[in-house]
Amino acid sequence: MDFLASVAIASAVAIVSFTAVCVVLAWRQGFADERPVLIENLLRRQGERVACHALASGGRDFAVAVKRCVECPQVGRCTTWLASGAIDGFESFCPNAGFIQRTKRLSA
Repeated sequence: MDFLASVAIASAVAIVSFTAVCVVLAWRQGFADERPVLIENLLRRQGERVACHALASGGRDFAVAVKRCVECPQVGRCTTWLASGAIDGFESFCPNAGFIQRTKRLSA
């Protein structure tokens, strides 16, 4: 086998191996930390118009809010609050309270 064929085979093996490792790592990460994304439910509690405005914007602010929600240590409080049926009160624990209030004002 000539040199170029050897390099091509070695490159293909390296690319397939790298891709397989990336897929396995991504798969493990995805299942390792299944955190709920509760912000949609919280926004809908404020009204369909508020939720639609926030979800339709799809902007950077919404992406940051989703990230905050996924990383939030207050999942238990949020779940309890959502189960209560309340509309107000999330402001005391939710890191997205400012985003939600701004969205409510823009949707009014």
